Amino acid sequence: TWNGERYVFVKDIMWRSALGMPLGIMGGKQAYAFPEASVEYIKIPGELLHEKNGIFSIQITAELWETIYNDEIKLIAVDHPAGTDIFVDEKFAAPPYPPLRVYRVSERRLPVAAVDGKGNDLLSFIAEKDDRYISNFLKGKFQGIVDEHDLVLDLGNADDENLYLFLQGWIFPTDASINVALSQSDVLKVKPPALSVLNDNGQWVTVIPNIGFPSGKDKTVVVDLSGKFLSDSRKVKITTNMEIYWDHIFFARDDDAELKLTEMQPASADHHYRGFSALYRKGGRYGPHWFDYGKVTTGQKWRDLIGAYTRYGDVTELLQAADNKYIIANAGDETTVTFDATALPPLPDGWKRDFLIYSVGWVKDGDLNTALGQTVAPLPFHGMSRYPYGADEHYPDTPELMEYQRKYNTRIVGTEDFRRALLNRPPVHE
Repeated sequence: TWNGERYVFVKDIMWRSALGMPLGIMGGKQAYAFPEASVEYIKIPGELLHEKNGIFSIQITAELWETIYNDEIKLIAVDHPAGTDIFVDEKFAAPPYPPLRVYRVSERRLPVAAVDGKGNDLLSFIAEKDDRYISNFLKGKFQGIVDEHDLVLDLGNADDENLYLFLQGWIFPTDASINVALSQSDVLKVKPPALSVLNDNGQWVTVIPNIGFPSGKDKTVVVDLSGKFLSDSRKVKITTNMEIYWDHIFFARDDDAELKLTEMQPASADHHYRGFSALYRKGGRYGPHWFDYGKVTTGQKWRDLIGAYTRYGDVTELLQAADNKYIIANAGDETTVTFDATALPPLPDGWKRDFLIYSVGWVKDGDLNTALGQTVAPLPFHGMSRYPYGADEHYPDTPELMEYQRKYNTRIVGTEDFRRALLNRPPVHE
């Protein structure tokens, strides 16, 4: 986003899609991730998105070894009293997705204590959002899987109703090849974060088997604790073996502060080649890989998924609705999307403005164990029952969608540039 001086990386989007991602053997057959498009809202703090010459401008970059099918983007201004913070739940979720809910927090409360399973004090790591992450677990054989570990939070005298836990951090995920390896193991299994509370006998009882995990980098997971306690104790324990790094944890009520939401459709969208942002670790050794937009390299970085991509140029109409007419972006591509800042109402005195990005789309990575992970096709579509889909399903061949494909999906990417890069020769296409 444009922060008034430069473009800065804020968050990754479309994490709720993983086309062709293997999950394991079920019923004697390989199962794959759900086929529905990712539908999500993510928060953009107001200080990170400023208008320039009457427009808000965002850059959607494709940095990784994957193809992105970007079907709809909206910017939502959220106006609220300055003494209130707003949050949305940015955890990974499977469909059906919950409707938008904006949490309004006027008073953040820190746990009175935070310890691991051995009693080590971790409170200083979660007291502020400062890129100091809890990382006291042992990494194992596979990326994304660590030793099972506990985080025990004492919420002191917290109420039992209208109580929410907010956990901010990031996840180092597994990938398709690791998932295949895990499916062949009878010992090592992914254990999503489970939340337990103490009963009257002082025993831990799991009350939420899966609280969810951050959808990528710098995300907020919201957990409803209302009515979950089984005794007077307000201690909660989170147990997992997933590689999650928590930065800031607090609890709060969802208050009734006034909100004014204004949706904005893209005023323009231009799709073009850019290259790849420089990577660094935000927060040091245990921080997420962050993107420096001001430092870019061009050239071949990954083995492209081959097929027909969206031609470069104006693509504004492709982001207006979730209608199977989408931008197909290759690694190194960028879409510059603008919104009319003059359409927003004046901000009342004593109020502030944050933003949400609403996105709909799919992502397919190039891992060799991703189903159909070497090609852009077959194209995903809303309503497909599975991916890969069988002979009984296909991308809709309506005249409107066939015209869309003829008009936009004309940029053919093959393997020649990748082969020449391996041979240290100039690319065929500049």
